[in-house]
Amino acid sequence: MLKAVKVRLYPNNEQKQIISSQIGGARYVYNRALALRKYAYSKFGLKIGKYALINHITKLKKRENTSWLKEIDSQAIQQSIANMDKAYQHFFKGGGYPKFKSRHHSRQSYQYPQRVKVDGNKVFLPKIGWVKCKGLRKEFVGKIKTVTVSYEAYQYHASILIDIEDETLKPCNNATKAIGLDVGVALVVADSDGNKVKPLDLMKELKRLRIKAQQLSRKKKSSNNRAKAKNKLAKINLRIANKRKDFLHKLSLQYAENQGIVVIEDLKIKNMTKATKGTVEKPSKNASAKRGLNRVITQQSWGLFFELLEYKLQERGGRLIKVDPKYTSQTCNECGHISKENRISQSKFVCDSCSYSENADVVGAKNILARGIHGNNASLKIAI
Repeated sequence: MLKAVKVRLYPNNEQKQIISSQIGGARYVYNRALALRKYAYSKFGLKIGKYALINHITKLKKRENTSWLKEIDSQAIQQSIANMDKAYQHFFKGGGYPKFKSRHHSRQSYQYPQRVKVDGNKVFLPKIGWVKCKGLRKEFVGKIKTVTVSYEAYQYHASILIDIEDETLKPCNNATKAIGLDVGVALVVADSDGNKVKPLDLMKELKRLRIKAQQLSRKKKSSNNRAKAKNKLAKINLRIANKRKDFLHKLSLQYAENQGIVVIEDLKIKNMTKATKGTVEKPSKNASAKRGLNRVITQQSWGLFFELLEYKLQERGGRLIKVDPKYTSQTCNECGHISKENRISQSKFVCDSCSYSENADVVGAKNILARGIHGNNASLKIAI
């Protein structure tokens, strides 16, 4: 089983310069290979493979104006080309077209495919040496697959992907217990047991983020002050992301440790957060409201929560079930009556057939559980 461990690096000044050169070299190789592939196909209809690009970079090392590439780790260069090739494969499967990497992006990184070692609170990186780190557990075991070194908001990190053959985790407390989860906007999660989890209070951080963004917009382009303001903005963004990840890790672990089966909706989040389109003749009247809703959905990080929940359940022998989300919030789980009028507000559900009343998100969670256990076409009357 593959598992990622992210640690904070504390390089000295000399090591910082080397890491910066490694990042710049990997970015240059990525962009050079991408430009060469695009040019060959657009001009001559030729498709240049990954290994041909690697051979081309080897030739560049012998040229006078690009001989500095010899200082860049050779396997990091090869991995950079491999990542560009993966971006193309993703494009062929329906993803976006590969883009050039910018040196002005807030997060910069490069990757080692092997030769990285770990010893206590130190990590050995080729071309750099032993670097102090924080975040490694004493019981760190497993074969290191890849290591991604990144720089963001004045901080250095290493994401270590390890292959754990036999990791024995304590199984969940009740392997046969099932629970339904309904994710929402007003509540992060409401479950079929009646528990409701409120979103994180990030008002202070978001206010600071807005102020720093305004300050950045006033800075002169390509100036040192703009670079400083950009890093300060990235630091707040990183803090918000870390707080959100910590919250979702703890929430998903809570359900994975106490339930053997968790049922969720099979949501198409990408489609849900699409912008409202309009025309010049008929402009969209709900564009502003839709943007606000999309922003809240992305801030709740439903996709990340489902991802964390799934792998934590699998580690403990549990199972994640996804069901059709249609009408889960409009169906009475007492009598099975389906109507839009049943949900009279964001949080209140009152059945106009049997007068059953409950929190709307909890009703949705109970319907989700019923579908996961009994199937989409079964009666939604829950007897669990």
